[in-house]
Amino acid sequence: MKNDLLTLIIEVLKEAGFIVSSRCKARSFDLAARRNDLTLLAKILYNIDGFNEEMARSIKRVAFCLLASPIIVGERRGSLFLEDNVVYQRYGVPAINTHTLYDYFNDIVNPCVYSGTGGLYVTINGERVKMARQEKELSLGDIATELGVSRRSVSKYEEKDTSTTIDIALKLEEILDIPLIEPVELLKSIIDLPPEMSEAGIEEAASSMERYILGIMAEIGFEIFATAHAPFSAVSLSRAKSDDRNLRFLTGISKYSDRMIKKAEILSSLSRVTGARSVFVVSGNVKRVQIDDTILMAKDDLKKIKDPEEFTCVVEEQLEG
Repeated sequence: MKNDLLTLIIEVLKEAGFIVSSRCKARSFDLAARRNDLTLLAKILYNIDGFNEEMARSIKRVAFCLLASPIIVGERRGSLFLEDNVVYQRYGVPAINTHTLYDYFNDIVNPCVYSGTGGLYVTINGERVKMARQEKELSLGDIATELGVSRRSVSKYEEKDTSTTIDIALKLEEILDIPLIEPVELLKSIIDLPPEMSEAGIEEAASSMERYILGIMAEIGFEIFATAHAPFSAVSLSRAKSDDRNLRFLTGISKYSDRMIKKAEILSSLSRVTGARSVFVVSGNVKRVQIDDTILMAKDDLKKIKDPEEFTCVVEEQLEG
């Protein structure tokens, strides 16, 4: 079922004008897609309840490094189907079904409903509520009587942005004869992470070899963001120009093997989508210097590099060669 769902989602994204990566087969995300300045990292799950906190931590960390927006696309939540044009949340990552995905990117229909504790809700524009009530010369009590709620509740509806049930929001719109429901902010880049997630470090590296090589990268002058459960070991950022996407390196670490070659091909695909460069640091004999757009660099050669600028030059020379 997941393969069918993945195929459908890729078709939807391509129809909407996205460049889509190869399937990553990683726990944190399954594919990357880009349209203009928007980059998505998508996790595909038939049942979104399979998305756990560890996966959320990983996809948000990668999204933070690549200026991307994380999203989950699925069909069910437990035993229930996800409703159309409703946004769900899993550990701070928005989740939608394929119908909502199509409407949002192909028909430009913004979802206005989100799932919360106890049911479905919308956000209403409180300033607009207050202005319309005053223009119609209605008191808080008048609105409360019409809605069957307390004056205090109506007062809360007039706060800047407040949540309420769909029924209340629609009744308010009818009473005040004005649109009040705001669209859900479905996608946004991860720009604010807890300090322990946004700070560079190699602590999340899975193996001692990864920690060793990422330590060398750090000594050279890169900021290292280890990425557990991703298709690569880390995102390495140049300290000199950390806001330049061309100086972001998807960094894989492995012995030379058939499996490493397949990973390098995936990194190449991700590189073309995200705008980052891709490099595989290889221990042992390096039989090739490049796989698609991924540069293979021997561990011993990495030790000879002095700074990020030299590292970048080496990579660019191999790509041009």
